[in-house]
Amino acid sequence: MSSLTRRELLARLGLTAAAVSLSSTAHAIGEPPVSAARLVLPGLDDPRPGALEAILREVAENSSVDPLLEIPSVDPESDLIFSWPFLSLIGDRGFDPMSETAVANLRLYLREGGFLFIDDATGVRDSDFDRSVRRDLARILPGSKVARIGREHAIYRSFFLMRGAVGRIMVRPYLEGLWVGDITPVLYSSNDLSGAWLRAADGRYALEVIPGGESQRKEARKLGVNLVLFALTSNYKRDAVHVRTLLKRMRRQGGYAE
Repeated sequence: MSSLTRRELLARLGLTAAAVSLSSTAHAIGEPPVSAARLVLPGLDDPRPGALEAILREVAENSSVDPLLEIPSVDPESDLIFSWPFLSLIGDRGFDPMSETAVANLRLYLREGGFLFIDDATGVRDSDFDRSVRRDLARILPGSKVARIGREHAIYRSFFLMRGAVGRIMVRPYLEGLWVGDITPVLYSSNDLSGAWLRAADGRYALEVIPGGESQRKEARKLGVNLVLFALTSNYKRDAVHVRTLLKRMRRQGGYAE
């Protein structure tokens, strides 16, 4: 990958001050509109196709953010990852270690403002996917251990006020993450969060939510909206709960004034 200055990288991530300011009509954030991309790894198909698109629709319905609803797939070895402020990795099986190029790309991406959401869709504690994720995160951000996210974390108040983590099935009653300074650029769910968002071709929800049924699904949808808005703002004031306020007050490390 060619050498990039911090400002160039942030510009490519869409995270400059201009890229995060809302228009007066609150139509969209920056150019292009905010969206996400899926990481593609050899032998690891997305077990929840359409789930991320579904939660982006929830974001559009519940906030002033107007996201793109088409989710591209990107190889972590490619410079294309720097075109997207939000990457997702959803899996239900183990995978081979990422290449050194992919590890280096993701390290730079996360250290300079990108966000990665990881979701274990197995519904099993200590799954093969889980072991693969922890192995490669230790390589991507060495010295930063995967740790439990406390209830005071901003993910639980970036839009909806929430009490904790949920998903399609409750493997762990919390989220985990990695820190870079005071920013959490990686959030990890063991609870098949995306499975609670997934819809069938007829529009109905595709998978049963255990043990809390539809009330648990509702909380999982709210957490998904929070997740997307957290990915867009990252380092914001902990008492703000509306995206318009978050974006106005946001301060990035090394960052940009209003």
